[in-house]
Amino acid sequence: MQTTPGTRPSFFTSPTFWLILLNMGAWVYLGMNGVDWMSPSPADLTAWGGNLGPYTLTGDWTRLVTSMFLHGGALHLGLNMFMLSQIGPLSEAVWGRTRFALLYLLSGLFGGLASAWWYAGVAVRNTSYELVPSAMGFTPHFATTVSIGASGALLGASGALLVHALCAGTAAKIELKVIFQVVVLNIGMGFLMTGTDNAAHVGGALAGIAIGALLMLPGRVLRIGTAVQSAVVFAVSLGVLVVLVRQPPSDQVSRIAHILRASEVLAAQRDAARAVNPERP
Repeated sequence: MQTTPGTRPSFFTSPTFWLILLNMGAWVYLGMNGVDWMSPSPADLTAWGGNLGPYTLTGDWTRLVTSMFLHGGALHLGLNMFMLSQIGPLSEAVWGRTRFALLYLLSGLFGGLASAWWYAGVAVRNTSYELVPSAMGFTPHFATTVSIGASGALLGASGALLVHALCAGTAAKIELKVIFQVVVLNIGMGFLMTGTDNAAHVGGALAGIAIGALLMLPGRVLRIGTAVQSAVVFAVSLGVLVVLVRQPPSDQVSRIAHILRASEVLAAQRDAARAVNPERP
């Protein structure tokens, strides 16, 4: 982005500002539509686009996008937006506004995909069968997890800054130890704390590190301009993402997704029947 010498870019053109606004707007919108402000249920988050692995991997790819802007209540949102308010301006100063926005979004998508793979695998491994009154006598019980939040994208932006700090040395716009602590502490705490989607953390961080490393390749090696280099890096990253998301899921994951969707339809039909006849069980 070109600016007139001596002027500062408008705050309202900052992707950090718009990303914070979108995240907060999504939280307010869901709250106004009956979703709990402090502790939304997994069912509500799934209904509004949360990243439920079996759904995401069986064609519902928009969940990779929508889940980045959903949060598990006011505290979760506040912590992530505080981190974004710190990481965003630094990233904009290092990469420029357009490259930061693309890096953030791509890292979030890769982190979401890693989360979908991981938790779909958990659902497959932990599937059990419980004896209940039904036509078949058994109904499957799945350990499903819905993933939400901006953490994968934030760890991706942090990972890219870590690469910048390593490569730029004394010219870096952020201290290496500071950004190293951000990445390591967030991932490390994910292994120690329950309820943390560390698959998205690790996936987003690795994506950000890879993209940052490609952006830091010196022009004299590639013999191309910065703009062309950036366009190629992001085009290749998007191509890799498309190839990965188009991989067919396993039969077990497809079966779990089919049963979960059928269960949602039955639950909706029961709710509709109760609304018409409240005395009906």
